[in-house]
Amino acid sequence: MSKIKSFFIGFSLLAIMFVAVIMCVLVYRANQQSSIKSYIFQINNIASQRVGALQDINDMSAIELRNKLIKTYVAEYFKVIPNETNVYNRPLLENLSTNNAYEQWKNGEAKTIEQMSSEKMFRRVVHITDADIATMNMPAGYDYYSADTAKEIFYEIHYYTETWSKSNRMSVEPVYESGTLRIEARFKPGIKEDIRMQIKPGIYKNVSIKQYLQSGENPMGLFMFEVTRIEDELNQ
Repeated sequence: MSKIKSFFIGFSLLAIMFVAVIMCVLVYRANQQSSIKSYIFQINNIASQRVGALQDINDMSAIELRNKLIKTYVAEYFKVIPNETNVYNRPLLENLSTNNAYEQWKNGEAKTIEQMSSEKMFRRVVHITDADIATMNMPAGYDYYSADTAKEIFYEIHYYTETWSKSNRMSVEPVYESGTLRIEARFKPGIKEDIRMQIKPGIYKNVSIKQYLQSGENPMGLFMFEVTRIEDELNQ
């Protein structure tokens, strides 16, 4: 009787080992056949501002290009990153500003950004539509394409920001604010003749378009757009 019992126990152990081997083989094959698929996440809740197809600059009107540059400028102007090491060094913002306009930002909004960043706050511009951008003093019949020189024109931009008082805390709800930024800017469709790239804070050198893009710089810095003066009016 004991021999029969031992036989069945041994047979059972062999069966269990056989099943275990089969399971290991299946798991290994499944791992070999698995693949990783990458996706581009939608980075904005506004459908018109989600990542889309590449757009040919020749198919873009002067107004559309101008508005994209203005939106980029405003986003850089108000952006707050927690514990930013050098708030006052924003190459793209500096590249799109005259020295006087950049000093205005450094002596104004940048100080607010520095304080917010030190408190680990996070802020971004979440919404600007084309309808939120208005020209204030554009001469009648002014044409960006045919103008001999880029005229200094005032633009009024209504923007909306989203601010977290503490970063990386799921319990903290963002605060939404709206405001108005008035900028005086020179704009003409096309690429700058002299393209500058920052080597280190405060130091730039002229480079080719290829060098600029290969360095990972923002393409918006290539265009003939320059803010000359800034006015800010926050509407709580």
